[in-house]
Order: sequence, then C-alpha cells, then structure tokens
Amino acid sequence: MAREPHTGGPLRDWGRGPDSGGTVFGKQLNAEVLDLMRHSDIIPPTDVSPNWKAQLTYLNSRKGGHDAMDRAGIPARTRRGWKTRTPSRLSRERINQAYWQLRATNWKRTGHTPSPHIREAIAQQVKERAYGKRMTVTPVDWRDVHRQAQGAQKTASEREIRPSRRSWDKLIDAWVTGDETALDTAWMDFSSEIDSPSELYYEVEHVGFVL
Repeated sequence: MAREPHTGGPLRDWGRGPDSGGTVFGKQLNAEVLDLMRHSDIIPPTDVSPNWKAQLTYLNSRKGGHDAMDRAGIPARTRRGWKTRTPSRLSRERINQAYWQLRATNWKRTGHTPSPHIREAIAQQVKERAYGKRMTVTPVDWRDVHRQAQGAQKTASEREIRPSRRSWDKLIDAWVTGDETALDTAWMDFSSEIDSPSELYYEVEHVGFVL
C-alpha cells in the first residue's frame, strides 16, 4: 500500500521527514564521524575539550579508558607519574586523543552523537576528508509515494556521484547546526547535482559514502 509522506502532510512537504535526504545523509555522516573519532582520525582540539583533569577522570572511571590511553601512547608508568606532577603538553594532547576515542566509542554504543559545539570544532576536518569522495544515493521506491507522484518516481534510480565542494560545505555546515530543516534544505539544493528533476531525490532509502 502506498504511504503518505512521513511528514503526514501534502506533497508540498515532500522531502521533510524520516526519509528525507537530509535526515538519511545526517545519519550516515554521524556514523562516519564517530568511526573516525573512534580511530583518532578526527580529534576535537583541546580548546573545545574538557580540561585534562576532567578527561583523566572520565578515562579512569570508564570501561576501556586504560586501553584508550595505551593506544594513544600513554603507558601505565607515565600515568602513575601524574600523581605527583602535571602532564606535559604532549601528554595532554594524548589524553585528549584517548578521551575522544573513548567518548566516541561510548556515543556509538548508546546512540548519541556529537553536540553542535563539537561538530563546529571538527567541521573543517570533516570537510577535508569529504572533498572528492563519491556518494551513492538510492531514492525511495515509487510504490511508497503518493499515487499522483508514482509515475515520475518510477524514473528515479540509484546514482553514484561526486558532490561538489560547495555541496559538501553546505551539507556539513547544516549538519553542524543540528537543525533538521536546515539539513533538508541543503539536501534539496544538492539534489540538483544528482539528477533532474531533483525532487525525485528529496526522499531516499539510502545515502552511502566513506570519509
């Protein structure tokens, strides 16, 4: 049975809801960013991070904290020395790395994502990894749209494209805000790069890319 748009509204609201390209893109970007943070390929800078004492408290009180510090190059002997002296600048950078690695691991496990404050701090790192990457976009099935839109939707098919730098910038900037409406709008603007008419890609089943 054909469904109504998930917004529950008329066709003019097409592209704003759980199947909107912006929503699906945002979920994929969240997953990519968390994986990159888990492997320390993206690390929020220390000036937006908790201070090193708070980070150590987190690492020492959470499962996996000591392993994260080991991976960041902080051996147990060095950690014991911090009971009587302040970590060096290099050690504080490694603490920051271990903290975000563990934080991202726990976010992924619990279904949380970085706050807009952290997204803003890592946005340029995300963009640099995104530029030039290819993206696969699968539109919603024509049988799942309004009857009057089914004929047009039948012509839509999966596309693999390389988004322009402008589109990556606008999509990531919208993701930073955490505003779903802004992300949907950015996706609609980007859809003109996918195919014509662009409206066929306002709602999608899948958006795939690797940063």
